[in-house]
Amino acid sequence: MARVAWPGALAAVFILCAAAEVALGAKRVAIPDDLRDVVDDEEDDEWRNWGASHSRGRGDGPPPDLSRMDPDALQAELLRGQTGPSFGFVKLRPGTPRSREDVMGIATRWTNVLRTGSVEAKFVAVDFGTLMFTMEKGRDILEVEASLDQMCNS
Repeated sequence: MARVAWPGALAAVFILCAAAEVALGAKRVAIPDDLRDVVDDEEDDEWRNWGASHSRGRGDGPPPDLSRMDPDALQAELLRGQTGPSFGFVKLRPGTPRSREDVMGIATRWTNVLRTGSVEAKFVAVDFGTLMFTMEKGRDILEVEASLDQMCNS
């Protein structure tokens, strides 16, 4: 057994030495410390505008008066700026006995139903009567609310 291992070990050592010799003998590129003659012309418009404040897309007008808006318009105005992730909780109908598998099945089913409607919401069982949902796009919250209302009342 020892006779078979020696040739393999010698071949491995030879390959490692050859690789080290190539790596050590490779040409190195010298970078000078004086960079005054280097021309940096790679700036583009995105780089020049980096860090500048962006408008909200509504124009330069003043913000709307929220105290005089009806509830639907107020909700639409508040959700227009909501683009980040959102989460919420759903209480299941109380008084219905459920096992852990039942609650996880409801969460999976609701996740799949909303996915078929192009809504990226993920439901997770918190306890036997509560589900938590997370969403990457907070603008879809109204669609989730409508879907849940339809699923629960049908």
